[in-house]
Amino acid sequence: MSVIDLATIKKDLRVTHSSDDTIIQVYLNAAEDEALRFLNSESLPLDTNDELAPSIYGAVFLLVRSKYDAENGDEIAKLRRCAETMLMPYRIELGV
Repeated sequence: MSVIDLATIKKDLRVTHSSDDTIIQVYLNAAEDEALRFLNSESLPLDTNDELAPSIYGAVFLLVRSKYDAENGDEIAKLRRCAETMLMPYRIELGV
């Protein structure tokens, strides 16, 4: 189950119909899982108000967009790099 709700991600994607709800939810679940694995964490970071950190929302949105909306491999790669940049400050146990 996703931390970010389907309606929120659909607004970001500018999707107003419900015919893609199932696949968008799959992409959202996958994006959140990918973010957790990248962060080496069991939960997505919260801000000082105990809400999901805004940059985490942005990163997950970019990962979903790369799966749902990107037109080619180059665009997918750019979206993913941007998402990783947004996630990097929250990454733990990087080592030296």
